[in-house]
Amino acid sequence: MTAELLQQDGAWRRLWGVSAYRLLIAAAIAVLVQLPFSASLLDLGPRLRPLSLVSLVAAGMSLFYLLLLLMKLPDQSRWHVWLQVLLDTVLVLLLLHYGGGISGPFSILPFLLLVSVASLLRGKGAFLFVWILLLLLVVESLQGGMASVHPLFGQLFIYILALVAVAVLADSLVRSLDRGNRLAQQRDQELFNLNVLNQEIVQYMDVGVLVLDRHNRVILSNPLARKLTGYRFWGNVPVAIDLVQARIAAMLIKQQGDDDEVLLPLGPDDPAAKDRTPSLLVRKITLPDSPYRLLLLRDALALRVREHEAQLAALGRLAANIAHEIRNPLSVIRHAANLLDENLENKGSRHLFAILERETVRINDIVESVLEMARPGPAHLEPIALSSWLPKLVVQLQTDPQLAETHVLVEDIPGSLLVYADPAQLRQVIWNLLHNAAQYGIDAEGLCRMEISAERFNKDQVMLTLRDFGPGIRPEVMERIFEPFFTTNSRGTGLGLPMVRELISMNGGHVQCENHAEGGVLFKIFLPCWNLHEEET
Repeated sequence: MTAELLQQDGAWRRLWGVSAYRLLIAAAIAVLVQLPFSASLLDLGPRLRPLSLVSLVAAGMSLFYLLLLLMKLPDQSRWHVWLQVLLDTVLVLLLLHYGGGISGPFSILPFLLLVSVASLLRGKGAFLFVWILLLLLVVESLQGGMASVHPLFGQLFIYILALVAVAVLADSLVRSLDRGNRLAQQRDQELFNLNVLNQEIVQYMDVGVLVLDRHNRVILSNPLARKLTGYRFWGNVPVAIDLVQARIAAMLIKQQGDDDEVLLPLGPDDPAAKDRTPSLLVRKITLPDSPYRLLLLRDALALRVREHEAQLAALGRLAANIAHEIRNPLSVIRHAANLLDENLENKGSRHLFAILERETVRINDIVESVLEMARPGPAHLEPIALSSWLPKLVVQLQTDPQLAETHVLVEDIPGSLLVYADPAQLRQVIWNLLHNAAQYGIDAEGLCRMEISAERFNKDQVMLTLRDFGPGIRPEVMERIFEPFFTTNSRGTGLGLPMVRELISMNGGHVQCENHAEGGVLFKIFLPCWNLHEEET
């Protein structure tokens, strides 16, 4: 579509150029014929008066046609092409007829006509017109209408050859110009597409990009760079880097060459620090033979978090492989211990075998948890009415001896509040959190109390909250509670809360943990709301 529009614009530009060129020549001829000394200069005798009239008519028609062309009447360029060719042919033949023929002062006009026709018609159409024009010239010459004296056939033959040569050269030149224009337009379009592609790539990069000119002004930035710098007043005009981020400007003054990434701490009063960006990693890149420089920005804290998550993922895969290898010999050891226990009567030895049994069971639980985390089953999502589902679940879970003493209060939940989740996996999440509270959420009176509530968080999510009334979690522990194998209990596995986060993530949600303002720990679980899926279907 763009190529067609460009081609149409090129056709209209050629029409305007040829029309303006015709008006200029017609006006010049009209002025020349009207001069006082034109009779002696042109030596046309009685033909001067009709020539004067024809030149005025030609100038007037050229002006009128140019006005029509500017108004695009008619609005199709091909009609104008043929109209111009016919108009030019008639005017040139009339000027030749009253201007002395091919021996007169206007014998150059057919050559100019051929150039304009080659520009307008192109190719076969132009050559067809050349032969028609030659035929008209020969007929007019043989009838004696072009000159008072018949030109010699040799002169006419040479004139015709010159016209053919000019037509060939003009057509060749126009074709070369066309190829050059098409190639230029194609390259312009390719450059435009490449520029758009580059801008899209820059906009969605996971690295902040700032492009600086030689005056240290930001002329291009992507959304991440605008967020990391904390500057709020971006516009379409270049802005000085010291206004965008003063600490980056100071770094550029100190670091003159291209260096490795520089860690740039941000102060508490820095706008970027308010967006939880305490430090930046900045790399400067000077582009060769260019006045521009690139600044690549990354959030140092987010980078460390991603690296830490990658390390934990690698550790989890390693642990899963180890657990898989341990499970089989562990089963053999446990079975052998049971066989030995049946043949022993010494109470001391039986006590040792009881310890061996307990610890092998604990190791087996760790192995099963690791394998479950490493290869969790797919989530089978369905709508769950929390108002009826949660109370029944709590009653079932409290049949577990470890949860029998836990007092769980399920607050009133609207019946219309439905989540879209896997019931089995959500049951595992609640079970893990209740067990965690039973171990760490004991209040000052020695009781374990839990409150469970749910509410609409936004149009897309439901927030399920579980709160205990225990002593809370220390800040240094809070940062690591979702790390696999991290636990403050010597008999714990450290896999309960990581399993909670993994299961919630598989159900399209996320979990947060924080200390409650009135004491205890608050877990917030965000899950998709069923109403959203119901509307989409």
